[in-house]
Amino acid sequence: MSKTIFAIVVILLVSMNAYGESEEFRKTLAEAERGDDQAQYNLAVMYNNGRGVAQDYKEAVKWFRKAAEQGLAEAQFNLAMIYNNGQGVAQDYKEAVNWFRKAAEQGLAEAQSKLALIYNNGEGIPQDYKEAVNWFRKAAKQGFALAQFNLALMYKNGEGITKDYKEAVKWYRKAAEQGHAEAQNSLAFMYALGQGVSQDYKEAVNWLRKAAEQEDEKAQFNLALMYGLGQGVPQDYKEAVNWYRKAAEQGHEKAQLYLGLMYDLGQGIPQDYKESVKWYRKAAEQEDEKAQSKLGSMYYLGQGIPQDYKEAVKWYLKAAEQGLAEAQNNLACMYGLGQGVIEDYIEAYKWTLLAGMNGYDVSEIKEAVKRQMTSSQIAEAQRLAKEFAEKKERVADQSSSERQIQSSGTGFFVDTDGYLVTACHVVEEAKSIVVITNNGRFDAKVVAKDNNSDFAILKAQGTMFSSLNIAPSSEVKMGDKVFTIGFPNIDVQGTEAKYTEGSISSLSGINNNFRHFQISVPVQSGNSGGPLMDSNGNVIGIIVSKLSDIQMLLYKGTIPQNVNYAVKSSFVLPYLESIPGIEVSGKTDKSVDKQTAIQKSKNATALILCY
Repeated sequence: MSKTIFAIVVILLVSMNAYGESEEFRKTLAEAERGDDQAQYNLAVMYNNGRGVAQDYKEAVKWFRKAAEQGLAEAQFNLAMIYNNGQGVAQDYKEAVNWFRKAAEQGLAEAQSKLALIYNNGEGIPQDYKEAVNWFRKAAKQGFALAQFNLALMYKNGEGITKDYKEAVKWYRKAAEQGHAEAQNSLAFMYALGQGVSQDYKEAVNWLRKAAEQEDEKAQFNLALMYGLGQGVPQDYKEAVNWYRKAAEQGHEKAQLYLGLMYDLGQGIPQDYKESVKWYRKAAEQEDEKAQSKLGSMYYLGQGIPQDYKEAVKWYLKAAEQGLAEAQNNLACMYGLGQGVIEDYIEAYKWTLLAGMNGYDVSEIKEAVKRQMTSSQIAEAQRLAKEFAEKKERVADQSSSERQIQSSGTGFFVDTDGYLVTACHVVEEAKSIVVITNNGRFDAKVVAKDNNSDFAILKAQGTMFSSLNIAPSSEVKMGDKVFTIGFPNIDVQGTEAKYTEGSISSLSGINNNFRHFQISVPVQSGNSGGPLMDSNGNVIGIIVSKLSDIQMLLYKGTIPQNVNYAVKSSFVLPYLESIPGIEVSGKTDKSVDKQTAIQKSKNATALILCY
């Protein structure tokens, strides 16, 4: 054994000289000095990595340049990366672009892909999506998976090229088949949404699983959603928890939020408020506003953690300042009752106004607080609310000039020429509106609205839309079976229409408001503006609001279950009939079977995106 060890030591000693240089290095150096471009490149790599010689970035740059100037594409690419990263030289994007281009023009796929990214991001050269597409395509045709993925993105978003979902699917698939996890996740989305390919939840799950098994946290989260919703797989909360946990442990904030929810509700796992608090906190510390609000409620209720109103206020405030209506409403209640903060009606009224602006039903708390205030206090609260809203809008404008979805809701067509109805608060702050149906995306604009009843009339570009019949709400009775079709929480539940059912609980709303029905149909954020349907598929109302759980808990000590409201159709019909161009059918359907009624409603219901 000792002879073997001795022999190895001798070999190592004779292969290195006094300067720590290997025999391989000396041979490579000699060839490089004779002008061999491949040897110059290999020598640069040895200096760059400290292999066979002491690491020396400046020497690496020197030899990469020599090989690059002889036209070796790999050396040009590496020299470009050095300038791009500022390693051994001063960072210089223009010089990086120069060498990336030389390598790209020789057909090196990595360089073509990198040059495309630079054009896409505008680094060192003016941003140019068309040139980005050009270079992504060159690399993609050579089978470079990253370029295939990015080319698909350009087709999906319509950047530098006409939007084309089928082409996007084609290139996502090529990259996905090479094992590119992001492409697998994106291809799954295309299947789930039916974009560029027939909608197929099973195929979506198939691709999500491939990406999730590569530890892609986004795919793990999305796969958990599919198990939770029972889309493409049998509903299985345990499997949902399993994948939420994998993503959450990688730091995915939405996965942390939803894992907290699963513990909170006891779905797929024994209810455990302490674990719920743990995961809410992780997401909240990543600035997830919904997690911040949930954590605030756990402190308020003393669930999984000692009751602490001050901590509840702290977390409600963080979420409220991000614009979450539920947290703004809860914070208003805390100020109104002096829980965790000094009682302050001005602050209470300010946050009530902001929650109302964001679509929350604040009618009860608003009036309760207002009765305690002077006119000057009300004016001050209004000023503060306006100042907050304007500041938030300025910050949003500065942070991104891109078109981003600000809110979403549901609407339904009332004639075939593109007139549709939604809730007024859904489109109140919209600068532009897009309506999505089974037949595609359509730009839309507000043509009329009734703020008092909270409904708006939109006109979508196009014709031949499926529409719904509107029945007089005067014929509706307490206990009648009703349902709705809508698009709740699209960021989590996806853009597939969702069906929920219930009954008419009361013929009037909050404080005996005769404009509203009280209904037991479960609704969530995003259902607003959807049709309230009778059992025959006739519209009898518009979903507009739900009763606040925390508000009722604060004021009454109980949590309401499925207490929601809809504007009666009898208040909408005269408004529609007064607008020129709208032809509302006076017909109503009778004795229609349930599935037919649901399908007809789904065909005429649209997702509304506000920008």
